[in-house]
Amino acid sequence: MDLMDEDSRRAYPAMYFLVRHGNGIAAILAALIPLAGLWAWLAGYSVLLLVGGVLYGPIAYLFLRSYVEMARLIADMLLPK
Repeated sequence: MDLMDEDSRRAYPAMYFLVRHGNGIAAILAALIPLAGLWAWLAGYSVLLLVGGVLYGPIAYLFLRSYVEMARLIADMLLPK
């Protein structure tokens, strides 16, 4: 996905990184939530933390993916190609 020219890549490195690797970052960050719930449950805390993590993980993924899509939209429409 080449939405940005070389000057834009140098001027906006964080935007380029997010456009390029956003899907993986969103998946990893969203997967950490249920894993943290599982860790808390195995450590002896309430099972509600596990349930909350399992329920909140997909919601967090949806929000993170929408952020990535907004970054791609900005890179596509506003930055020169």
